Order: sequence, then C-alpha cells, then structure tokens
Amino acid sequence: MRLLTLLLLAVPATVSACEGDCIVGTTNAWLSNYTAPIQTAMESIATQISRLIPSHPSIDTTFNYLNPIITAYHDQSYQNMENGIFPSYFHGKCLDKNGNEPAGCPNPDCPVVCGTPGSMVHFFPKLRYIAFNQTLHLLETLSSPGSPSYDRMEELVLDASQRPPDERRRRGFSRVFSRSVTDGINVMQNNKNGAGSLVPGLGLVSGSGSGLGSGPGSLDLISGVEELAAASSSSSNMLAPALPKRAQDIKAGLKTIMAQIPALMEEACGGTGDGEKNGLPHCSWEVAMKEYILTFP
Repeated sequence: MRLLTLLLLAVPATVSACEGDCIVGTTNAWLSNYTAPIQTAMESIATQISRLIPSHPSIDTTFNYLNPIITAYHDQSYQNMENGIFPSYFHGKCLDKNGNEPAGCPNPDCPVVCGTPGSMVHFFPKLRYIAFNQTLHLLETLSSPGSPSYDRMEELVLDASQRPPDERRRRGFSRVFSRSVTDGINVMQNNKNGAGSLVPGLGLVSGSGSGLGSGPGSLDLISGVEELAAASSSSSNMLAPALPKRAQDIKAGLKTIMAQIPALMEEACGGTGDGEKNGLPHCSWEVAMKEYILTFP
C-alpha cells in the first residue's frame, strides 16, 4: 500500500486512452498491492516446509529455499500482469458502433470495454479478477513440479533434509568424512591424555598419557581414520535404503505443500477468482485504485 500511496501522488503525463505511463503505473500498482497477500501465502508455505525437514530450520532459512520461485515471480510478474490487463481485456479507445466516443469516456465512467481509465473504473470488478488470476496462475505455474523454479527449490529442500542441524553452519570437513569419522577424530584429539572414550562404531579408544599414537592400546591417527571410515561405510550401507525413502517422502510432502498455493491466495484475498461480484474483499483496494486510475486523462 505504501507504493500505491506514492503512485497516487504522481502526476501522469497526458495520454490518449490508457497507454504509456498509465499502463506502467496501473500495472505496478496492482503488483505492489499483491506484495502482502503473496507474503502471507509464502509464510504459510515456509512454515510447512520447515516442519517437513527433519532438522526444522528457521522460517527465515526456509524462505531461502523458496527464492527460486520468488525470484522467477519477480522476473515475470510485470509482463504477466500487463499482458493480462492490456491488451488482453482493456485495449484501444472507446468508440461506439458509429465511431463516436460514448459519454463517460475517457473519464470518469465508460460503459464500453476499452482501454480508457473510465472503462477500467466502470468494469473494475473484472479488472480486480484479472489482477488476482494473473497473480495466482503465475505463482501456481512457477510452483508446479517440472518448472525450473520448482525443481531448483526441491533440490534445496532435499539437500537441507539430508543434513543434521549442526551441519547447516559447519559443512566443510563433513563433506570429506562422514559424521562418524569426524566424531572419531575429535574424540582421539581430545583424549591424548585421557583414559579413553567410546567412539561410535569402534568401542573404547584409550589414551596412554603419552600422546596420540603411542603406548599400549592407543590408536594411531591415520589407521584410526581408516578404521572409522570402514565402520562408517558399513553403517551407511546398512542405512542406505533409508535415505532414498526419506528423499521420496520429502518430495511427496513438498508437492502437497506447494499445491496449496491457490487455496492460500484465495484465503489471503478472502474469496475466489471465479468472477463473483462481491469476491476478493481483501484484494480489491477499490477506492484507492479507482482514484489512482482516474488521475490519468
């Protein structure tokens, strides 16, 4: 609404019908208005994805996984909205069958479908539904499996679902060694002078008090890493079927979540885009939009 307020203060250039500054201004006003409903819908999506991922990342982090879809929307939304309004529905000057301009054209109320501000005001319910459906269908397309934006978002979510919580911030060493190997090395380094510790997959690793790699029962670092790696590999092989199963579950859950975008947009706008006259009460902005449109000659 802030951007719309600024737009209302602009002094448009004189135009014939709605063209030039009128087209750009009207299109940008609708895009600005839809920022809040889209944010509301995406917050719900991000919350559900956070619950889907085993590590339950923060909502801010999950929003980053939605960036491919949000970026694609920003890149395509202007052309999508402009084409939906001009010239798909509102176009040309208002002329009757005799070639005369009807009363009320171009301002303030023209009962002929054309591209003047007066016609857009007269047919504002239609304009409102055009803006809603253009927004909804673009988001739905970008959030559907098979689209580049969806596929990239899915990759990010799958990657996050296969990492334990601590590795969201510390991924360097664990990319080379499994977590079991890393834990084993840490235990050995911390027990140079200790009595011994239990290493996952190996049992007791004892320290002789004379440093790592010396004394009876001590574990040489290199051979220890090799044994840990072997143990980890054996453990990973036993758990291997679980990872593909998790990925399939994540994919299925993600499809279900993203399929909710139309319903979430309808909920945010308080109605549907089927053309019902009194629908979309939260996504109409009728008074402000009419005033703004009529600032163009």
